Amino acid sequence: MKTYLRRSLLADGADTNRRPWPRGKALRPSWALGIALAAILSIYRVVPAWGYPQWQLSTGAARCNQCHYAPAGGGLLTSYGRDAVGDQLSTFGGNGAFLHGAVPVPSWLAVGGDLRGAFVDHAVQDPNGATVAVFPMQADASARLSIPGTGLSGVGTIGLRGQVRDPNLLVPIQNYQPISTSRLISREHYLMFQPEVIGTYLRVGRFFAPFGLRLAEHNLYVRRDLGFDQLRETYNFSAGIVQDSWEAHVTVFAPDFLRHIGSDEHGAAAYSEFRVAEGTAAIAGQARIAVGPGATRFIFGAVGKAYLERARTLFFTEVNLVHQVFDDPGVRTRRQAVGAAGVTILPLPSLPVTLLGERNQIDIGIPDAWTAANVLVNWFPYAHCEAQLVGRLQFPSGGDVAKTLFFQVHYFL
Repeated sequence: MKTYLRRSLLADGADTNRRPWPRGKALRPSWALGIALAAILSIYRVVPAWGYPQWQLSTGAARCNQCHYAPAGGGLLTSYGRDAVGDQLSTFGGNGAFLHGAVPVPSWLAVGGDLRGAFVDHAVQDPNGATVAVFPMQADASARLSIPGTGLSGVGTIGLRGQVRDPNLLVPIQNYQPISTSRLISREHYLMFQPEVIGTYLRVGRFFAPFGLRLAEHNLYVRRDLGFDQLRETYNFSAGIVQDSWEAHVTVFAPDFLRHIGSDEHGAAAYSEFRVAEGTAAIAGQARIAVGPGATRFIFGAVGKAYLERARTLFFTEVNLVHQVFDDPGVRTRRQAVGAAGVTILPLPSLPVTLLGERNQIDIGIPDAWTAANVLVNWFPYAHCEAQLVGRLQFPSGGDVAKTLFFQVHYFL
């Protein structure tokens, strides 16, 4: 997608849907480590993960890989994407190039860095009151090396894993969950063969398989409950083809066998998108088979996007049906429905305002469900700078409303 992005709504371990943070606890990295990391990041460029579907179609870029090196979007920006950051997607302009154009970078090298700080106020009707935290959310560095004339490239990202929960709470390594001692982590690293931007590609490594709207906010139901939560990148072998009017991706995935962090599922995923109406609309179909301990999930879904130029408004939706089969014959098969629908108004290209509704019917045979309403305001005042304000209300069936107010500032080189 046309994204310039940030890693996710909250740091790892800060899932506001399911576990409130310990009152008054926040990450306190040492000053020495922070200074050292800042020095390292001073030579890098931006490292986003997923994207802003708000900018696909609405900026004239129909293909996500017009602005990103990754075939399905997200990650390091191409020179085209960096030009758009300064010329089109920043209120007051600026130079979107590395170090604002002060240092030239050869075409075979792309480097990046992201720094984010965040404030959150999360209320779940706890008798002790709301939880408030201010914490460093992201400190990542990445690089892409390519061999000119061969179509071969390698991408790697490394950074400190933010954590708001008590770092002394140990998690067994076999549980595929964040480990308190694993502060330094590579969320994404892969090798890719792609002779031309338009055409076929092969990719192997750790990344998120192309699937769904690919929104940046990891705690949305269409990410959290379908296997794309924070730090749940799998090891994959992916193949696909990208054309101006359509693209298709097929991925075979397995758990992180190196550090046992994140997803414990293996299986396959497919995503195919067709762009219609002269590049102002897109429809997609998707499927995912995920085999995990005790159960297998079959996910079938659809994605739709349409941009109205006169109203400067983008409509988008994602709907998924999950068929879950349990290994225990005594447990009945469960069907789940997970979806989201939203509208983004762009009074300026640098100021997308998004209203997003969500629904997570955990079991279609039972009326209980989670519903959520979100307001997201992103502002890119100057090249390399971003501020975001998010308000989120969650309405569990038979439960109290959960309220979250989130603010972040982001600077990338």
